[in-house]
Amino acid sequence: MYQSKILGILLCLITAQAVTAQEVVIVDPVYRFPRRLRWAVYDPYYAVTSRIYAQADLIRAQADAAVGYGYARQLHADAYSKELDNWKKELRVYWERKALAEQKKLELQHVRQITQMRYLNDQKWQNSRVWDRLKNHPELSESKIRNGSALNFMLARLAASSLPYQFDADSSRFSAEALGQLDLDSELLSHITLKQGPYKFSADHSVDSTINLWPYLLRWDDFKASRLSFEAARDTVVKESEADGQASVESIRRMEASLLQLSNEYHGSAKVAQWVKERNRYTHFYSGDRFLQELDREILQLEKTGDIRPLRGQSGYDPKTDGDHVVSLLSFMNRNGVEFAPATPGSEFAYHNLFVLMRSLYLTVSEEDESLKPANLGELPK
Repeated sequence: MYQSKILGILLCLITAQAVTAQEVVIVDPVYRFPRRLRWAVYDPYYAVTSRIYAQADLIRAQADAAVGYGYARQLHADAYSKELDNWKKELRVYWERKALAEQKKLELQHVRQITQMRYLNDQKWQNSRVWDRLKNHPELSESKIRNGSALNFMLARLAASSLPYQFDADSSRFSAEALGQLDLDSELLSHITLKQGPYKFSADHSVDSTINLWPYLLRWDDFKASRLSFEAARDTVVKESEADGQASVESIRRMEASLLQLSNEYHGSAKVAQWVKERNRYTHFYSGDRFLQELDREILQLEKTGDIRPLRGQSGYDPKTDGDHVVSLLSFMNRNGVEFAPATPGSEFAYHNLFVLMRSLYLTVSEEDESLKPANLGELPK
């Protein structure tokens, strides 16, 4: 009897405990998590339900993350697609611009070629008219003959048609009889004045001295050491050439190096630049620059042909060989950039006689000179 009462009491306690456990678990309608009111009491139901809710939230979060990742991938794909479209557009615009620039360049080049052709053709017209006047009416060009411009015109025309670089009797196109008719005597040469830049000399005098006509700026003491070094190297080359028949490569290189040093000092001089700027003497600077370029061309000519004569003096002129007849004289002038200077008083007759010889010589080759044959450019597009 007592045992049945004890069992009844235990059963009531267990039932009460279960009812109590159910009463202490309250689900928050906001957070969806069960919360326990009696923290000191272990609640297995709370542990199980909390785990289930946690797993459900994890699964829901994973699903939300998968959706977010998918949307991010879609945004990235859209952005990449738009980036590719921008690249395509940029590439297309680049090549379109480049094609347009090339087209404009070709058009500009075409216009320049036409302009150059017109300019050259105008020069041919001018040459043709000047030659017609000198050929048929030389009495109308007395002043040009006296100041040397008519002779320089004939020199340019002969240089473009028949003059050799250096006269050689064995390979000359002119016969010995023709050269005999073009002979020049010392009396005539004594009244002919030649010039090379600012330097003038008589056609019957030899020019075979050292270079002593340095431009003003190059005569400054700032360049004295380099100038003397170049002159010494040049003298060495000349002496070796006269003694052995040719200059050594080492001597030519030494002369070229000394000229390069002088040129660098001249162009890099702040004193020269300030002086030229303050006094507005740019022509002095350009004169020195052209003089250095001429010296460099002389060295280049020596390297190509071995001709030492330009280094012997300002022009290396010898009237016995270079002034023997008209062809040799004009060949020398054309090779060294020498021109006819204006006639001195009392020398006009020599200029007229030389003009007649040059005109007679050019008459034999004028038909071959393309610089006297202008073309009809009226059909060219503007």
